[in-house]
Amino acid sequence: MKIGIVGAGTLGRFLAETFCNDKHDVTVIDTSSKTLSRLRDKLDVMTLTGDAAHFKTLKEAMTEDFDIFIAVGSSDSVNLHTCRMARELGAGHIICRLASEKYFDTESGFTPDSMGIDHVAIPQEHCVDKVLDVLDNTATLDRITFSHGDALITDFRIEAKSPLNGIMLKDFPEPALIRSVRFAALVRNGELIAPRGDTLVREGDELYVAGCVKQVDAMIRWASPGTEEISLVIVAGDSTLAAGIAARVADKGFESRLIERDRANAERLLDDLNSKMMVINGDSSERDVLDEAGIQACDTFIAAGDDDESNILGCILAKRMGARKVVAVTNKVEYVDLVPRMNVLDTGFSRWLVAGNSILRYISTINRVHTSAILHRADACVSEFAVGEKSKVADKFIGECDFPDSCVLSMVFRGDEILTPAGDLKLLAGDIVAAVTSREVERKLGKLIS
Repeated sequence: MKIGIVGAGTLGRFLAETFCNDKHDVTVIDTSSKTLSRLRDKLDVMTLTGDAAHFKTLKEAMTEDFDIFIAVGSSDSVNLHTCRMARELGAGHIICRLASEKYFDTESGFTPDSMGIDHVAIPQEHCVDKVLDVLDNTATLDRITFSHGDALITDFRIEAKSPLNGIMLKDFPEPALIRSVRFAALVRNGELIAPRGDTLVREGDELYVAGCVKQVDAMIRWASPGTEEISLVIVAGDSTLAAGIAARVADKGFESRLIERDRANAERLLDDLNSKMMVINGDSSERDVLDEAGIQACDTFIAAGDDDESNILGCILAKRMGARKVVAVTNKVEYVDLVPRMNVLDTGFSRWLVAGNSILRYISTINRVHTSAILHRADACVSEFAVGEKSKVADKFIGECDFPDSCVLSMVFRGDEILTPAGDLKLLAGDIVAAVTSREVERKLGKLIS
């Protein structure tokens, strides 16, 4: 596919790299020639220096129509304007990054579709959703959803008391549980491992379980004895993201408390967000403030301020003072690899990676041989592949197929069905196969399945 990207910031660079890895033709437009030069040094992309909001600039970039056009610049107004022009110039699917949906009004019929926009990515809202996804219990570290509403991959950590600790997967003691789910991946010390029958599960390992929501949740409850339902959630950070998370947490029925450093903001939040939510004025890196917030009884502590280092330090202190699970939200690219390796942090999410995954997930519904998400907990991705009519695996049992040794299929979607990819399942043309893989294996699977 031919893909055009407006904006070479963190999100734009991430998307460009992902699409290049998927062997698409990528053009990036930005006003900074230095930024584009650095991008060309790293990736096989076309670039155009200029203001994409200018018609001539965009027309020059679109000498050939883009199958997908993505505006992820820092200005909402420029993104909206360029998307409108791209539609007029013949772009296919159009994606726009915005700070909020306040630009539209559904009741009046003024929707993204009316402006020619197929998908709107709102990083802050996506990040709030991502954080709320791990509030089902204290064991969950990440949840990956699919276009099929009942399909799920959930990541959880093996604790010392887990019945999985110290056993090989072939010796799994509960056949009824394992029949309807799949261990899609194992992460050990940040490294991805394809779980096999002779894989020995250890304390500290992270397991990704794939299947229908009810069966996945049942597996995690069984494998994580002592797991508690979450009641009290404390959110820290003087940012609109932190306030948004705290408000949504309260709306979901959790007991919600927000630590806000700015007194004026704290008072305003008491009036604007939720009268039932406690707002504590103070710095979350101070013990007295965490004590006042009730950290010893906290089920989940979420640090979502604008300063990454403060978020991480706040989580470390909260964990030491008794918080059962801590979640750090970060902004810098460097922390994507670092946070999963910080044992004191239970889990963490990158704002730009969450936003990028929301765009990849939308594109995966257009092109079924494509990365649909990058994992937060390991250097790996979730991919979906459509079995083609002439595929080497069509009309074959999975056990007969020559899949890479380092690959475990996670799920097979057949119409409305979610199938467990066992060896005796025959793959049919039109099936959608989902897998957690490394980049190298993803490319091999794409060639084999499509």
